[in-house]
Amino acid sequence: MNSTKKIFIALALIVLLPALFNSVYEISSLNETEEMLSQMYTRQLDAVLFSVNQYTLDVASSWASQIENEFPKINFNRILQPNPSIRSIIVTDTSLVQMDEFPASTAEKHQNFSIHKQAVERLVRYQTLSYRKLEPVIISDSTFIILFVTSSPVKVIGIVVNNESFINDVIGKKLTDIAQNDLILCVNRLSTSRTVFSTDPSVMFTSAQQRPLWIFPDHIVQIRLKGTTIQEAANDRYYRNLILIVLLDCILVAGAFFVYRLIKREMELVALRSDFVSNVSHELRTPLALIRMFAETLEMKRVKTEKKKQEYYGIILRETERLTRLINNILNFSRMESDSRKNMFASADINNILASTLSVHKYQLEQKGFTVETVLAKDLPSIPVDEEVITEAFHNLIDNAIKYSVENKYLRVETSRSKDHILIRIEDHGIGIAAEHHAKIFEKFYRVSQGLVNTAKGSGLGLAIVHHIILSHHGTIDVHSTVGTGTRFTITLPLTQPK
Repeated sequence: MNSTKKIFIALALIVLLPALFNSVYEISSLNETEEMLSQMYTRQLDAVLFSVNQYTLDVASSWASQIENEFPKINFNRILQPNPSIRSIIVTDTSLVQMDEFPASTAEKHQNFSIHKQAVERLVRYQTLSYRKLEPVIISDSTFIILFVTSSPVKVIGIVVNNESFINDVIGKKLTDIAQNDLILCVNRLSTSRTVFSTDPSVMFTSAQQRPLWIFPDHIVQIRLKGTTIQEAANDRYYRNLILIVLLDCILVAGAFFVYRLIKREMELVALRSDFVSNVSHELRTPLALIRMFAETLEMKRVKTEKKKQEYYGIILRETERLTRLINNILNFSRMESDSRKNMFASADINNILASTLSVHKYQLEQKGFTVETVLAKDLPSIPVDEEVITEAFHNLIDNAIKYSVENKYLRVETSRSKDHILIRIEDHGIGIAAEHHAKIFEKFYRVSQGLVNTAKGSGLGLAIVHHIILSHHGTIDVHSTVGTGTRFTITLPLTQPK
């Protein structure tokens, strides 16, 4: 198992798995928490509805107590005047035959009192057990009677109540006190689905808790939170918390991924630096070995002919130039990393720089059997460049063309002009570069790990240095390459450098 996989597993075990388990637990707990809150709110609202019913019952019981306490010498006006919702008071015996009503003008409306005989018999039974029970009886859409039985003497009392008047004048005040700024309460008539009273008439009760009004047949009281229902509030909390958990998980995963990529990249750089040291050591060792061998041969005077001596001198010279270029690459890379190298721009002929660079590689090109084609534009103007570093860029591109050409050994160097720029194309018919590597070959230490590219030694700095040099000249470099066909680098340099 490689180090990258170990890092991924470590991050997963240390960060991602605990976060995942915690998120699953939190999400599963959200439903329970919100359900608990919803039940708690429901019980609280039930308590409010209970208090409304209890208040309504207490008002009716107070009327009944006042009447019973004053019976039979009742001052009906003292009861009726402060309670405008009471239309009249009916007094009758348990046979329901003789009925008196105060005020008497409404007596004809309740003549058919006998139909409530069963309710009266039930009230009498309660009374024999010393329990006074109130029994509501519907008379009409707008009126109902509260029946109860007095103990001594035994009489049936009926309090005729106007529904809407009682709800608005008596219950409405209680509902308003309870509602304040947090709740909305309303009373609806079931048979007509009409709202008799609401603490906020502008709000439609599409979803609310409701309970029947004990003392009011065919009426219910409804309650809900102002602005939203309990279920909506619970759902909002649930989804808001869920989004926060998912968002935090995404941030955590993104952070873990970023750390993983960063560590992976650093490890890749460590590996590339190690390869770089190995490759540079090999690159240095080869020319040094050749220089030493030919220098010792000359020193020991084993070379008999002048022609052979000159050949050995030439090899030593070329190998020292090779060493110089390699060392220059390393120095240029170091300067590039520290950004300490400042270009010294001066007007120069690109054609002359390219011709000079090709002459340095002439012997190597001839020895390896390259066909070299140069197409240099004659009307090319001089442009401001740092001749030393631009020459180094050309050396690296030509050296790569030589290094990575196997069977079809061909090199083409071309210059042309395009409006405000000079174009330099360096083309070979070598092994080529796969498309997926095009964006990475200009990165430091990057080397394609396949085929001849993997076996040919190099520092992995050449193209990175070329890219840096061209950018420092405010130019561009593009690559067009196909595996097995060859590679063409196109450099674009401006005719004038920006100030």
